[in-house]
Amino acid sequence: MTENHHDDGGVDTGLSLSFQAEYLSDQRAFHDYAYVVLGDDRAAEQAVHTALVLVRDSWDDLLVESNMQQQVWAILRGVVQEYRDRAERNAIAQGLDDYRQGLSQLNGDQGVFEAVITLPPQQFDAVILRYILCYTPQRIEWYMGISKATVARYCREGKARIEQAVPSLLKKTGDTAAGDQSERGTQE
Repeated sequence: MTENHHDDGGVDTGLSLSFQAEYLSDQRAFHDYAYVVLGDDRAAEQAVHTALVLVRDSWDDLLVESNMQQQVWAILRGVVQEYRDRAERNAIAQGLDDYRQGLSQLNGDQGVFEAVITLPPQQFDAVILRYILCYTPQRIEWYMGISKATVARYCREGKARIEQAVPSLLKKTGDTAAGDQSERGTQE
């Protein structure tokens, strides 16, 4: 196990001088970039720390790169993007939870709210994101981590479950339930 020795500037003096120089020369610029993207000082500090650990761990490989500085920035940008994606996914998940709770407190005379909140979690997320919040299938795919085909299936199945649970809604909107050919033929 190696001991960490810090000078007065808080730099680990057990690290190579070239890494220390990189760290000291770019630390402020790294933080500024991370702060602009993430909008939060603590998150920016964490992202920069994570990126610098990755840089440190691959320092010997980076030293032989033709443009080491570009590679170091690429590592930082990748880490910052991961932090941003994680924060955005967490915000979407919290919003969906809040939406489900809000719907459970509403009373509709047609049973739409009840039908929506009884959807399985992934169908609920896909239906709300697609039809209420108007997310693109690609954006839902990114958020849920599933294929576009699965997004389409969840949306289709969720919508069908709602339509099946709320037939009075179908009559008012003029839509027909899947497989109901009698009304479908008259609408075309």
